[in-house]
Formats: sequence, structure tokens, C-alpha cells
Amino acid sequence: MTTRQARLVVVCPEDLAGGFRLAGAATSVSETPEQAEQVIRRLLLDGERGVIAVYAPLFEGLGADLKRNLQGSVSPVVVELPVGTEVEGDEARRVRLAERLQRAIGYHITFGEDQS
Repeated sequence: MTTRQARLVVVCPEDLAGGFRLAGAATSVSETPEQAEQVIRRLLLDGERGVIAVYAPLFEGLGADLKRNLQGSVSPVVVELPVGTEVEGDEARRVRLAERLQRAIGYHITFGEDQS
């Protein structure tokens, strides 16, 4: 039996996949939330480890049961990949990043003067 290495898999539309591939991430192309749900379920059944990053518009359309299961998943960690067009303040960005990092590595990291 071969042990599967942890990796980053990005679930996103085709027009974004090339950039993630250039950065060294594995990609799984999905154009709809329904396709993304099938891909994520397949990755989970295949024993995927590491991090599965799901493009935000696809993630938002996933079924409530799957989302609930993914929120508690530690291996793999499944995170929502932001669109990048959101306008938010520095504090909101820090909180969002800290929450994602805590889920991914299981440890709370503080940024700058944030001591909470």
C-alpha cells in the first residue's frame, strides 16, 4: 500500500486553473457548484490529504450537509478560496486569514498587535 503525500488541490473554473498549475498546485476544474461537490466527494473518498482550496463562488453553492462536514475536516483541510475582489478592511482580512491558518495548521497565529 502506498502512502499518499499531502498536497494542495485547488477546485476552480478552467480560466483560473492555469495560474494555480503554474504555482505548482494540483487543480480540479469545476464550472458549477454541483461539479465541485462531485470533485470534493471524490477527493475525500480517494483519501486526499493536505489542503483542498475551493473557489468561493463554488464553495458557497455546495450543499449544507457537505459544508458542515468540511468545516470539521482535519485531513484534508478544506478551505474557501476568496475571489480577490472583496473590499474589506485590514482587521477583517486579518481575522479571515487567522481563521484559515488556524484550521489549516491547528494553531492560532497572531499578526502585529493582535494579542487575542
